[in-house]
Amino acid sequence: MKRDRHIRIFKGRFEAFSDGVFAIAITLLVLGFQPLKLATVNETTMTAALLSLWPQYLVYAVTFATVGIMWFNHYALFHGVRHVSYGTLIANLALLMLIAFLPFPTMLLGEYGLLSSLVFFYSLIMVLISLCYGVLYFVTKLRPDEPASLMGYVRSRTAWNTVGPIAYAAAALLAFASPLASVILIAALAIFYMLPSTVSLALAAGADDHSDT
Repeated sequence: MKRDRHIRIFKGRFEAFSDGVFAIAITLLVLGFQPLKLATVNETTMTAALLSLWPQYLVYAVTFATVGIMWFNHYALFHGVRHVSYGTLIANLALLMLIAFLPFPTMLLGEYGLLSSLVFFYSLIMVLISLCYGVLYFVTKLRPDEPASLMGYVRSRTAWNTVGPIAYAAAALLAFASPLASVILIAALAIFYMLPSTVSLALAAGADDHSDT
């Protein structure tokens, strides 16, 4: 068991696989758009039908931006890393599993609209993704001779990587009162993580203690 803690591999294939999952997931989001079914097709009905799809456009844009910023945060976390540990591989697989799953709730919202139950499900997946990223961040920061612990994970949380789970959890609860407001909150969070100041924090967090990871 002790030997497993010292498994380390070069990050080349690790990053290539991760980037591939992010790219496929973000591409599959377009499947959330459902084909128009019109009894009569003309300029008026087609324009009205296209405009009526605004919830799908909103969810697509929000999810695309969210996956995009998650990819960037993943890059920021590992851009200075030479090796990755066994724990990092496992935590990364859990994160990628949820990222790859995200097109499914997005497709449901595209097909059935902004229903409270669907927006709650969508927000819940976001919560899990954010928590998995926090675990990945924690495991990446561990030294080979440092034991993992729940308190260590809690201490590793910062304002930068704690806002996500809290805001997504709030969006999940808000879904039952106003599904649209819930999606807007998730959109606001994506914008927050795209701000130059937040991006700088992500890069700084990724740079810390990576000279020997």
